[in-house]
Amino acid sequence: MELSRGRPVNAVTFYLPDQRALQGVDPEGLDCDRDWAVFGTGVFVWVLQTFLRLRDAGAAVRLSRTAPASGTVVTHADYVERLLAEAPSAARLTIVAARADRPRQIYADVEVVQNASSVGDFQIFIPSWPQPGLVPRSGARGTRIENLAYVGARKQLHAELATDAWTDALRSRGLFWQLRMVTFAGNDQLYSQHGWNDYSTTDVVIALRPAAMWDDTSKPAAKLTNAWAAGVPAILSPEVPYRELRRTPLDYLEARDAREVLAAVDRLRSDPGLYRAMVENGLARARDFEPRVITDRWVEALWETVPDRTRSAVFRLGARVRGYRARIRWYRICASKQNKGLPQPGYAAQQNHSVPPIAT
Repeated sequence: MELSRGRPVNAVTFYLPDQRALQGVDPEGLDCDRDWAVFGTGVFVWVLQTFLRLRDAGAAVRLSRTAPASGTVVTHADYVERLLAEAPSAARLTIVAARADRPRQIYADVEVVQNASSVGDFQIFIPSWPQPGLVPRSGARGTRIENLAYVGARKQLHAELATDAWTDALRSRGLFWQLRMVTFAGNDQLYSQHGWNDYSTTDVVIALRPAAMWDDTSKPAAKLTNAWAAGVPAILSPEVPYRELRRTPLDYLEARDAREVLAAVDRLRSDPGLYRAMVENGLARARDFEPRVITDRWVEALWETVPDRTRSAVFRLGARVRGYRARIRWYRICASKQNKGLPQPGYAAQQNHSVPPIAT
């Protein structure tokens, strides 16, 4: 990993104002793989995890709950306007927004996007981090297929796969449906009770989103890349993020509804050779998405690409104008919410549920 190529290495700030879900634990003391449960929302995945992995690789980075006075700042798209409002001088910041699955963040100088199809004039494509603390499928299971799993958000599951009829159809084949899903309640939350990292008994990953989302380029291909790394074949809906990565039919099987999913599962059960080939292919493909590879892409982006794109006087003038407009917009949002007695933007409403402690 090369940090400068002869240029001075300036520290990059990672702006993470909301940290209540950490329950007082020092975020800089976290280990991504040991404390995998922390990284379940876009804010913690894209900001905190990126900071930790770059710091551990020796990059010049710092984590802050407050806006710095100058320099390059990485934050989540949801926090850009807040950052600009808090900054002593917005024009002295170069803002890199991790868009995640949000709309385009027009107040950022550069966006990091999680799909190649989202790249335009001011976007850089960096794949999502692999699931930290991932426990791969046990090799002792061989080509046996018993457990099918969906790992993700409730609203992103195809309606046909959330019915009793679907569960009954699996049961009639001697199959079990592992629903490891959550209903998201905000950025500053932990979602640790569903074992998103554990694929040890998972035989096939099923990830079908509603048809209306198939053309959505904002979603990552993480369900596929995690399945590859776990040594588990995947059956996926026909979505842009997955098709961008597809090179051969062994990468994943495609399905549009419950009937096609069952047909794909039956195919895998009747062809152990196909199952083994998909596992081997996935493990090979996963090497391109290992943390060290993603780390190198972030280093190149922050210390090479971003400075090259943002150093001109014209660009900086545009940044000053965007900062002023964002600051005005932020104040108006805060005033509106205060008048209505609503929580201030950037803060998730507190939920009355217990959160397992973070390992230290």
